[in-house]
Amino acid sequence: MKEYHGIVINLSQKDQSIIKSINIIGKKKVILNFLVLNKISVNSADIENVIIRLQNNMRKYYWPFVNGFYFHFYRNNELIIVFKDRIFRVTTDHSTWKEAIEYGLKSGIPKKQLDFYPCRIEDEKY
Repeated sequence: MKEYHGIVINLSQKDQSIIKSINIIGKKKVILNFLVLNKISVNSADIENVIIRLQNNMRKYYWPFVNGFYFHFYRNNELIIVFKDRIFRVTTDHSTWKEAIEYGLKSGIPKKQLDFYPCRIEDEKY
């Protein structure tokens, strides 16, 4: 597979129009359609530039009750987890996620949200 798929939450981006500039291949709306999980596809040649653009546009928090965000991309056995100030390159094997999960917890993200799901094309549902 040449392209990466990823999940980017609409509220994670200061300027949400940036998401529209990327190939959206699916959406899942939750919490009264307030929160939108965007499934995107990025050509492997463009992945580093897209990560930098999204990371630079990323919020540290959204109102006092939402303390942190991340987005992630996956391809084959590769998983890229991007926080505002840090990037983790791991595999789809959960045993490689420890440091990323610890960082996410320190950033205020609840443990149940640090599942990096989906992280394989086969697991996609939208």
